[in-house]
Amino acid sequence: MNESSVETPLRNERGATASLASWLAGTRFEALPQEVVEHVKWCFIDTVSCGLGGSRTDEATALLELARSTGSGASGFTIFGAGARFGMLQAAQTNRVLINALDFDDTVIGTGHMSSVAVAAALAIGEHLHSDGRDLITALALAYEMPLRLRQAVNPTLAAFRSTFERVDSGVHFCSTVVAAALLGLGAVAFQDALGLTGHLRPWHVTTPPMPEHGMPQWFKVTQGDVVVPGLQAALLAADGFPGDREMFDQQRNYAALVGSDRYDSTLLQRGFEPPFLLMGIGFKAQPCCRHISAFADAVERFRARTGCRADQVRRIRARTHLWTTENLPHTDPQHMIGAQFSMPHGLAMTMLGVPPGPAWYTETALFGAAARELRHRVELVHDEQAQHHYDVERRYAGAVEIETVDGVVHREFVPAPKGAADNAFDESDHRAKLFDLAAAAGLARDRAAHLWDRMRALESLEDLRQLTALLEPD
Repeated sequence: MNESSVETPLRNERGATASLASWLAGTRFEALPQEVVEHVKWCFIDTVSCGLGGSRTDEATALLELARSTGSGASGFTIFGAGARFGMLQAAQTNRVLINALDFDDTVIGTGHMSSVAVAAALAIGEHLHSDGRDLITALALAYEMPLRLRQAVNPTLAAFRSTFERVDSGVHFCSTVVAAALLGLGAVAFQDALGLTGHLRPWHVTTPPMPEHGMPQWFKVTQGDVVVPGLQAALLAADGFPGDREMFDQQRNYAALVGSDRYDSTLLQRGFEPPFLLMGIGFKAQPCCRHISAFADAVERFRARTGCRADQVRRIRARTHLWTTENLPHTDPQHMIGAQFSMPHGLAMTMLGVPPGPAWYTETALFGAAARELRHRVELVHDEQAQHHYDVERRYAGAVEIETVDGVVHREFVPAPKGAADNAFDESDHRAKLFDLAAAAGLARDRAAHLWDRMRALESLEDLRQLTALLEPD
């Protein structure tokens, strides 16, 4: 971060946009509480793990072939597992997709996948600037906290949330803007410009695929990297003095109208960096699938561990879910990885069969083998009012299952929060195991993965991000 950035007087000192920009531009590593530093580091470690895991998927192959044919060798930026160098924007765009390809990356309820955008942008700008670890942590902390505050300010009613609100990854495009502007060391006015240049973009994914009829389509993820590019460009333009809308989030501008909310309180954007830290709610995944499946998979795993029951001893698994899950995740015959990630029957079948979470969930055998197929057809989703209350009112992912065995006994399991969520947290061994498993899937030797782990655990001591990105490719 450029400590010599000169602050210029703000034209609109009392507005929410100006207050937000002043806080973003003025925050330094020394101001971050240790709990924030540690959580940001875990987010970074988890995201790198997911990027490595995603680098051997069909989606990664398609994007890397495109990158090699259109931009290989252009500027020297890293793509997970690629073994080649690419232009900055292309690297950021591709890495965003690779991070999310397995649907194994962190998430937070109400906002979605933040790290896939924030870290993809940070790797690109950080390599460009040779940023150190302290600046990287600071930029990521701001890139998480700002969109979460914006989501809190937008705060739609339940009726709007179900109808007009932009529900998928709302506000995460600002992760790219904020992380780039922070690493570039923009002053408050330039930060306003960067936010304003990004803010008029329609948030990503204003419609959803026809999932109730056909399941999640394979194309769903391959263009999601596009959301990273405008934020990077906005920060770079603002660094060169190009003006943006400096009142983007002010109350009278009604940002809520852009995202389809029915209420907006800009005062929530005007506090400094003090508790509560919303980024502490970002949770990690123990399974490579939609977060709405995670707690149910944990419940099945709990049943498996408690009873020792085998998959062939299960007559039926009934998942009691809220309405969106009941309608969108019931598909029993997914034909590809993306469809399987959004199939409750597939996730529960993999768990009951004891398949290790990760790429093994999406092999030919996992997708089309007789054991998995037959078990998926024994999974049933039913709408449950208690599950609806957990999600709509308590704002948490909970999972309740009823498992009937062939002897007619019905077993019930309830998981109030999935493994990896803020109130059911990963420990260090969980993060380490996930990194080593996904690094191995990407072709990294174990000693290389160990070196990468050590670098990331001491991220605040890193002198140059390129010392770390050099480890993101196979030997």
